Amino acid sequence: MERHAPTVYLLFGDDELAIGEFIARLRDKLGDASAVALNTQSFEGSTVDSAGLAQACQAMPFLARRRLVVVHHAGACLAGGAQRQQRFLEILDAVPPTTALVLVETSDSKAASTLQAWADAHPGAVFVRTFTSPKGEAFVRWLVDRTRAHGGQIEPKAASLLGELIADDPLIGDQELTKLLDYVSRSRPIREEDVQRLTPYHGQSDVFAMVDALGTGDGRRALALLHRLLEDESPRYAFSMITRQFRLLLQAREALDSGKDPATALSIHPYVASKLAGQARQFTQAQLETMYHHLLETDLAIKTSLSEETVALDSLVTELSTQA
Repeated sequence: MERHAPTVYLLFGDDELAIGEFIARLRDKLGDASAVALNTQSFEGSTVDSAGLAQACQAMPFLARRRLVVVHHAGACLAGGAQRQQRFLEILDAVPPTTALVLVETSDSKAASTLQAWADAHPGAVFVRTFTSPKGEAFVRWLVDRTRAHGGQIEPKAASLLGELIADDPLIGDQELTKLLDYVSRSRPIREEDVQRLTPYHGQSDVFAMVDALGTGDGRRALALLHRLLEDESPRYAFSMITRQFRLLLQAREALDSGKDPATALSIHPYVASKLAGQARQFTQAQLETMYHHLLETDLAIKTSLSEETVALDSLVTELSTQA
């Protein structure tokens, strides 16, 4: 009996790097660059409308075997009442074999449980995988393995230091490793002093300072710090650092509001946690949630080529400065 590829892919977890690489592998199967462009659509769960998503899923592929439709923060599609939720689940039921619908959900929420329940009821049509970021010693081992995969080596002390400085974030870790490997030209292992020279809040200090400026509503200073960051980093990397900072701030704010120690709740280095806690106190939970929503909108605009990266970042920082 012929076995068909899944029509729906549910990707859970907080490892954005691994999720992104998984989607990239699916995208590569569409064919060359022209086929990818013609047969890929991305949506943000909080803003997608049911009709648009259904149309994207039902459209026939052009010069390719399948289409790829990606919904980021898919759990938001279930919000807005029972009728909207039912319509979304009906769309999942009707995805044709010519479409691969990828649903990305990074939060551990009721919506994620609903998606999992749908998957359990449709085992032949769905692929489910959870991508959890490694923490602590597991993350250090991940850095060593990732360095090896990139054709280089890193000394254990250097890997431990790097893990502390980037708070166990695979996306940032991979970008920092690329930078460090270029620095040593892959001719020798990355050493602790290399990490100290290139990584200790290199760039991240500008992000911290920029968030401080946003906290006081100083948009002009926040923009100046953004442009200083862009002198050394690509717009996409800068955006990933800013997004990571606000994700951690949200988690730190939640920990503070529930009376927990941010260092323990976030499983990050105490020095990083103390700085995050200080910044989180500048914002309310509602402010941070609104700001994070703007980050998601900017991410979607960049991914779908609706906005040039540097222009999008300028607009983002200007908008965030009005939210504080």
